[in-house]
Amino acid sequence: MFRRVLPLAFFAITVSSCGKDASPTQPTPPPAPTITALAVSAASTDLEVGQSTTVTAVATFDNGTTGAAAVTWESDNTNVATVSQERQVRAVGPGTATIIGRSSSGPAGTVLVRVRAVGPRTRFGAGSHRVGADIVAGRYFSDPVSGCYWERVSGFGGTLGEIIANDFVGYNPSQYIVDVLASDAGFVPDAQCGTWDVSPLRGSSTTIVPGIWLVGAQVPPGTYRTSAASGCYWERVRDFQGRLQSIISNDFVAAAGTVRVTISAGDVGFSTDGDCGTWTLESGASAIGAAPASTTDVRTNFALARRKKGLR
Repeated sequence: MFRRVLPLAFFAITVSSCGKDASPTQPTPPPAPTITALAVSAASTDLEVGQSTTVTAVATFDNGTTGAAAVTWESDNTNVATVSQERQVRAVGPGTATIIGRSSSGPAGTVLVRVRAVGPRTRFGAGSHRVGADIVAGRYFSDPVSGCYWERVSGFGGTLGEIIANDFVGYNPSQYIVDVLASDAGFVPDAQCGTWDVSPLRGSSTTIVPGIWLVGAQVPPGTYRTSAASGCYWERVRDFQGRLQSIISNDFVAAAGTVRVTISAGDVGFSTDGDCGTWTLESGASAIGAAPASTTDVRTNFALARRKKGLR
């Protein structure tokens, strides 16, 4: 009995061992989905010369799904728009351009971009701006930092004779104002002057901090007092053209101490520099304010302030 069972047991073990050593068959991975369509869009399709926008592409695959895909970008009109592989479209010149996204598997998508010529603006920064072509004539407000320098010019030759008015701002005003006239050829502010806009930067207040302010809308008429440092310079003005003729009255304070000024309801603006500190209202203007200063005094104080700024 024992001799007949033994061969059968050996055969069973052998078969089992052979099955254990056999290598399993590896499954074949499914093929990558193929792009069947590409939908291209732009964050903005209406641009001005110099502006930029971002384009994107969404792929549709043969398995019915959608998603991102590697795309190369080009423009059919590089005189109007250029596009980088970072998906940034830059407007070059007026007209229309088709932005094309191409996938590696063939399908492409497009989006049409329109570019408008830049017209006169009412908001701008540093640069040499032509009045009437680049910017609109008008009253402009900014929040500059110390070191701001600007010019109203009659031409762009860079000569001293072409400067209609200018100023160097040697303190940090909370607001600055310049009237740019239609008769000016240009307005040239530097980067320290910040952004110019037609909107005032604050409402009415009975305290006057360093800067240039609208009388009435921002500064109520009345008598104001401050504890000034030596070198304080202030102006009551009839406009913001930056000329000697703009000044109604002014003062260059030679010695530190208490200073008072009466701002009239008929004044257009009030200018006060960093050495004057903060003015506070003592009394409202129930009567006409101080009369205009003499031309000689205005000229002398104006010259002292210009010398302080390093201007002629």
